[in-house]
Amino acid sequence: MDALDLIEKRIDSLNRVLGPIPDNDVKGSENFVDSLLSANTLLSSVLAGRDNINKVLQRTDELEHYLDPNYLEETQQVKAKEVYVNAVAPEIATSFKQLSEIKALEKTLGAEYFRNIPDKTDELKELTKNNTEYKQQTELIEESLILAMKRYGELQQGLVESLAAMNKRLDTLEEKLQKKKNADIDMVPVE
Repeated sequence: MDALDLIEKRIDSLNRVLGPIPDNDVKGSENFVDSLLSANTLLSSVLAGRDNINKVLQRTDELEHYLDPNYLEETQQVKAKEVYVNAVAPEIATSFKQLSEIKALEKTLGAEYFRNIPDKTDELKELTKNNTEYKQQTELIEESLILAMKRYGELQQGLVESLAAMNKRLDTLEEKLQKKKNADIDMVPVE
């Protein structure tokens, strides 16, 4: 009854806002609800026997739907979804085909000889770990060899430079000895 009381209060407040509706009858005035009822009766009598108007009135919900400002956005969203579905349709078909093949192979994959394969995951993990360690050791050895070759090159370069300097000194000494011999020969009296 609360809902009916609420409706009654709303109608009374609407009557107070609108005030009495003037009527050409002798009564003088009628309230808002009576006016709505008489308008409904008039509309019903006007529409009686007019099938085309009744068909239009039956489609008023559809008309309101088309006149809705969000209708265009909704249709665009539907079009976007349609474009997306058409774009991914080949992938979906391929996935469906693969799933069908997997379903057909399921009996074979679930066979007993596949279940009896020993579990070697721990050994594979250990091998992977060992390979990683070997790789690190190899990289360290490679770096050491590169450093040793660089040091060897530096030593070789230093040795070549030292030998070149010694060769220059020897040439200088030989020249001095040759000059001294020539000077000694020139000093020896001829008999």
